[in-house]
Amino acid sequence: MQLAVQPIAPPPSLAGLAYDTLKEFLLSSDLDASQKLDERALAQRLGISRTPLREAIQKLALEGFLKVEPRRGVFVNYRSKEEIVEILYVRAALEAMAARLTVRYVTPEDIESLREIFIPFHEDTVEEQVQEFSLANVHFHEKALELSRCSKIVEMASNIQDQMRMVRIYTMRSGGRAENSLAEHLQIIDALEQKNADLAAKRMREHILGLANYVEQAKGPYPWTVQSRKVQAKI
Repeated sequence: MQLAVQPIAPPPSLAGLAYDTLKEFLLSSDLDASQKLDERALAQRLGISRTPLREAIQKLALEGFLKVEPRRGVFVNYRSKEEIVEILYVRAALEAMAARLTVRYVTPEDIESLREIFIPFHEDTVEEQVQEFSLANVHFHEKALELSRCSKIVEMASNIQDQMRMVRIYTMRSGGRAENSLAEHLQIIDALEQKNADLAAKRMREHILGLANYVEQAKGPYPWTVQSRKVQAKI
């Protein structure tokens, strides 16, 4: 007799769980670039041995989120200004095409769901909600990519999105970026609602290139607003 049962999925590895936890921590924190990550303290905090933690660290280093320096330790790998600008150029090309494709498929329900992302924010107060707005920003761009129905663009953009989460919160804190960004997102949604592919692509491209221009004009090393600050690392 054949039993109609589903196979049991293997439990996730400790290294995989450590990788997910550490990555989310890095993407949502604002550690000083000079602050060393204490492997022993991290392992104790996570409740695991240092072996799976080191596997997770090596994977994050390969992806560019951490850097491991012999005899010095593990540090957050903040990108150079030039690297960040290059990443933004690639994002602008990918997401402009995604916006163009989205026009083919977007529904009134999709437009409503995009607008709902920004309901909690108003131009007069968004500068005081940088953390929340940064997360909404990520959600919007992920949703906009999904609506393109182009799996290759989504795949290529996913790692870039993660890299930019480490940048976005700093740029939002200065230069009126949050207020400008809010207006730009709403203008992109308007273009999608109008089913205007050229305008949607143009506004998405200009939105991202505007951030690239801001980064190019920023003074000093990144992260520009947190130099010489010591932050208590918590997971």
